[in-house]
Amino acid sequence: MFIYLYGPDSYRRQEKLKAVVEQYEKKYSGLTVDRFYLDVEEEFERLKNFCASQSLFGGSKLGIVYNPFDLSDKKELAKFLKLSLAGQISLAVVSEKPPAKDFQFLLEKPILFQEFGELSPVQISAFIKYESEKLGVKLSPDFINILIRANGADTWGIVRELEKMALGGRPEDTEAAPNFFVLLNKLIGQSLPQKISALTRLLENEEPAKIFNMLAASDGPAVKPGSENSAAWKIKMADYDAAIKSGKLDYEEVLLDAILT
Repeated sequence: MFIYLYGPDSYRRQEKLKAVVEQYEKKYSGLTVDRFYLDVEEEFERLKNFCASQSLFGGSKLGIVYNPFDLSDKKELAKFLKLSLAGQISLAVVSEKPPAKDFQFLLEKPILFQEFGELSPVQISAFIKYESEKLGVKLSPDFINILIRANGADTWGIVRELEKMALGGRPEDTEAAPNFFVLLNKLIGQSLPQKISALTRLLENEEPAKIFNMLAASDGPAVKPGSENSAAWKIKMADYDAAIKSGKLDYEEVLLDAILT
């Protein structure tokens, strides 16, 4: 059998590979699995020896080939893989990248191939439901949305959070990562309690100097660019900057003062 698994979603790609290996282990007792990382040149020779010994002596062996397109002699590898198709060699080729020009045959029969591209929002939601059911974790629709906002299409990140919950963590212990610009806007356009809450979250996740510089570059609270209020805001932030550089105030003091006044 010859299998080709590719695409940027390494979690689902790895899960598929694990399922393939498990199938082989059930089918063949005493299965030997060997892995070859072709970003190291010497590994190609080891792969050749592995396939030659399998052809000569038979037996239950599965070779897993990683990073095939990183090998310098791609034409030689393509030729070797094509020849391997005609034999009794069991290989699984795994790559993040789609097949290069010389390897388009990997997307043709009799090879079994599957792509693992980045999931759409709808697919991510279905993925979370499937993985949570596997782990015996019950999620509310709101928490599913939190996971999506916090991790996007990062399936590894999503599964890590679900595994924490399966080990006894509570859904409310995992919170979506704050969006920097959303919180920054709250500093200059919301009520005082919201401003303080936003500043607290920003200081927990960002450098104070970064927050100040981005705030100083804005036009200030709820004003039109170029207005008198905007000009006054720029002067105010310039005064804060001078106070910081002279050592009279630090960034945290300035930020708190800016949202209070």
